[in-house]
Amino acid sequence: MARILLIDDEGDIRRPIELHLKREGFDVTVCRNGREGLDEFLREDFDLVITDIKMPEMDGTEFLKEIRGRGSRVPVMMLTAFASVESAVEAMKLGADDYICKPPRLDEIAIKARKLIDRGSLAKENTRLRGELDRRFGLEGIVGESDALREQIERLRPLARDRDISVLILGESGTGKELFARAIHQNGPRAGMPFVAVNCAALPENLIESELFGHEKGAFTGASSRKRGLFEAADGGTLFLDEISSMPKETQAKLLRAIEEKEVRPVGGTESKRVDIRLISAANQDLSELVSNGSFRSDLYFRIAVASLEVPPLRNRGGDVRLLARHFLDRFNEAKHREVQFGPGVLSAFERHNWPGNVRELENLVEMLVVTATGDAVTEKDLPATLRASVAAALPEPDNDGGLKAARGKLVADFERKFILDNLEKNRWNVSKTAEDIGLSRPALHSKMNEYGLSRDPSDAPPGE
Repeated sequence: MARILLIDDEGDIRRPIELHLKREGFDVTVCRNGREGLDEFLREDFDLVITDIKMPEMDGTEFLKEIRGRGSRVPVMMLTAFASVESAVEAMKLGADDYICKPPRLDEIAIKARKLIDRGSLAKENTRLRGELDRRFGLEGIVGESDALREQIERLRPLARDRDISVLILGESGTGKELFARAIHQNGPRAGMPFVAVNCAALPENLIESELFGHEKGAFTGASSRKRGLFEAADGGTLFLDEISSMPKETQAKLLRAIEEKEVRPVGGTESKRVDIRLISAANQDLSELVSNGSFRSDLYFRIAVASLEVPPLRNRGGDVRLLARHFLDRFNEAKHREVQFGPGVLSAFERHNWPGNVRELENLVEMLVVTATGDAVTEKDLPATLRASVAAALPEPDNDGGLKAARGKLVADFERKFILDNLEKNRWNVSKTAEDIGLSRPALHSKMNEYGLSRDPSDAPPGE
């Protein structure tokens, strides 16, 4: 039930409005002046305010200034005498959403109230979705603390602030190139406008032009109606072309023209259409080599690679494996209503794996483990045979003394690593306190942490750090 705050000092006006709105299904709270209304507004949540303009103590305009000054976007409808319409217009300049003249027609006030409440609900949902986008695709949504990753994020920041510069994102499959592209879009001037992603490798060669530029009815067999292309769909926002290296040479030429002329011509069409997009491209191959062997146009390469980023593979990101694994575990536990935890040795096994599929492989694995876990903890036995095999292959070969020396060294290293990790987690990653507890200097502990690839999960940070 939508909640309305009704503020009016005239009982003969206020009472009929209150009764009618209640009959229409609204929950109505009434106040007799702006000061009383402001106190009530600050105590409770409302979906709409209907307030008179002329009132004692605090009038409607002052009330409006107060709540807008506090950042509230709750819709406000002003009540005004016919002779004071100019006051209502002035109030709308200050942030009111609508007004109605006294004596109000009750059916009209209910209709306007419902429209304003629906509009306010839509604005709240848009704000919520924007917050979700910021959380998922803002820079803070890129999980990791490794130097290799942070270096690229620092390069990303100024690129995000620019509105138009073309960016080429390089990296192996599964490293998170689209996440970087969305972060550029979401943290730039085009945030809130469309972000359209297309995997060029997934488009049939005979349809890629139609997908990018659209087509007119009858342009080819099966074109039974006009279709808007992805360039048009991204107008005002960002077009992300993933795996651009797979684009046919003929289409490359048309793409170059579209970028340079900022217009597209649908397949079968005779007129071009203006488009305003930012282009971000991605490739898992070295495009400069493709230019050298003639399979990628050099002029297009230099046009899309005005700036470039390279997302590092997971195997080069140090302790980020542990952070990402916990991040995915939390996400999938919430999504699938589980409370699964990683048992002893699992995260260490993750860190020893080479991750040829990069972050995507880790994400898929954690989802599978959450779904298939029969208990509350995932153990090393639950890991796929391929991962266990790759971990075993990564262990050192026996030495010439029959393997005893190597086995002893590995046993000591594993024990030392686990001992340090346990104490760091016990002290919530307070390095000074941990060094004191285990009898090492702070620099010596830092050296051991680097040696064993130990880094802190941000959620484990002690207060004040």
